[in-house]
Amino acid sequence: MMKNTLFVIFIGVILGFSSCDSPSDIYKDYVVPNGLVYPGPALEPVAYPGNNRIQLSWLRGTDPRIQKARIFWNNYTDSVELPVTADMETISYIIDPISENTYSFMIHTYDDEGNKSIPIEIMGTVYGDSYQGMLTNRLLKSTYYDGQDLTLNWGTVESSEVGVHLNWTDINGDSRTTEVDTADTETLLPNFDIDMPLSYSTAHKPDSLAIDVFQAPTVETMIDPVLLIPKATWAAKPLPGDMGMNGDYPLTRFWDGNTTNFMHSENPVTLPTTFTWDLGLKTKLDRMKLWPRNSNDDRWSKGHPRVFEIYGSLDPNPDGSLDDSWILLGKFECVQPSGNGIANPWQAPTSEDIALSDSGLEFEFVPGAGVNPDATVRYIRFRSLEHFNPTEPPRILLAEINFWGALVK
Repeated sequence: MMKNTLFVIFIGVILGFSSCDSPSDIYKDYVVPNGLVYPGPALEPVAYPGNNRIQLSWLRGTDPRIQKARIFWNNYTDSVELPVTADMETISYIIDPISENTYSFMIHTYDDEGNKSIPIEIMGTVYGDSYQGMLTNRLLKSTYYDGQDLTLNWGTVESSEVGVHLNWTDINGDSRTTEVDTADTETLLPNFDIDMPLSYSTAHKPDSLAIDVFQAPTVETMIDPVLLIPKATWAAKPLPGDMGMNGDYPLTRFWDGNTTNFMHSENPVTLPTTFTWDLGLKTKLDRMKLWPRNSNDDRWSKGHPRVFEIYGSLDPNPDGSLDDSWILLGKFECVQPSGNGIANPWQAPTSEDIALSDSGLEFEFVPGAGVNPDATVRYIRFRSLEHFNPTEPPRILLAEINFWGALVK
């Protein structure tokens, strides 16, 4: 019976200790009347990270005797003291400077008789150069310059990111700044000066409670205005003197985005021959890619121009004359690896020839004698001079053309 009684008493003592709600409750049970006095401790402390600094805040509580507080860190080797007045509800203090690290801070409160509260611990992290050195900028996926305005397309936002700061120059020479929100996937910079750099830096917060923002290294870049010229506005513009077309294979197939079908001229044509279309926008051309029909009846054969010219105009002569209303943008030659297309007699293209034509023939617009690819143009005239398999009556069967260049407003 005695053993059972002692066991019950022991369990009661254990439960009494375990029911305490806080460190201060433990001390309260052992306060001797007229003995040691413990002022009310710091309540609900919070650490706010910063850049080589940190802010600690806590609730003052209701103890009217509290006169000051001390914060200790580095195992009590460093400390700071601050006054606490009766009208304060929240106590805050910024430790600045302090080295980048994670710290255990101990907070004590004191009354006017020097009595000290129990320690209240709060962990906090201080950030600095090491953290900042790991930061990266938000990915700038692509840019689109329409000849006047610049559109930026952004990649995925990192969890620590709070925004992107942009510096740029407008066409009036004025320096401009733009802030990009984390919710933005696209940013428009109106009247952007394409000859001046764009610089940007991404801002980060290591913690939602951080009191400082950290910047990733600034990126400065020149925007390349060259882009794939959109084809939505292209339209055939037949002029007097242009070749006739097979109605079942209209010129619009030349820019429909499908390299397996093709446009088809009348059969045969007389060289040199031309055809014309409207881009529906102004541009300065940089390069192009041409796909012949993907059939041995025409690629590297009679339906495939070997030597041709590209002309451009803003206002072509409606009578179809190839006069000074047209500017020669370039003269080009399709070079066949095997040379079979100009052999006599003609020979079928090799697998290398076919692979090249199927992937598209690439050309650059390069300035030269009588050639001005820097001209701003809207209308394009294709002039075919010589074809492969010259012993056969020529015709033109081309599958697709792409232009790259800078748009001009």
